[in-house]
Amino acid sequence: AHRHRVGDFDRRLHVGAAPAARAHVTARWALALVLASSVSAHGVSAQLESRFQVGARMDVLASRITAAQGGVEVSTSVGRNVRLALVTAAGDSWDDGRSGLSARGDLVGRFLLDPEFTERWAPYVGAGLGLRYDHIADWRGTLIALVGVEGPNWKGVVPFAEAGVGGGVRLGLGFRATRRAGR
Repeated sequence: AHRHRVGDFDRRLHVGAAPAARAHVTARWALALVLASSVSAHGVSAQLESRFQVGARMDVLASRITAAQGGVEVSTSVGRNVRLALVTAAGDSWDDGRSGLSARGDLVGRFLLDPEFTERWAPYVGAGLGLRYDHIADWRGTLIALVGVEGPNWKGVVPFAEAGVGGGVRLGLGFRATRRAGR
């Protein structure tokens, strides 16, 4: 049976609809979350102690089940060159014509090669653990390894790009509020 969609949500208004059907989060809603988070990231960061750094991100996780997610991260310095980040994200996932809600939580350590902003662009490497949920495949754990680069400070915000593996190939873009001292 062909499903009819109302706006951005599948209202499941068709014969044989599941009684407790929920609307799926779309990639547009995930992008809106990232944009809203990036606008407020600087203000939230100022309210937190200087040792915390708040960020907003958009990620694509490509494997058997592909997902696009928008998320928020909070990181803290655990040494001159090391940052520990907690990432939460949600969005849509797809596999063989099926789609559904996708969410994850990651705990990632980043080793910064330029923690003091001496260069305009600064590479970093990272590793960590994650927990990913896809409506299609349920919960599973992931080991994460990544490389990334942080850009120049732009009005209190630092752009970043990451690529790595962890439950498949992962690509991420986003912004982090600058810390009061260094990256």
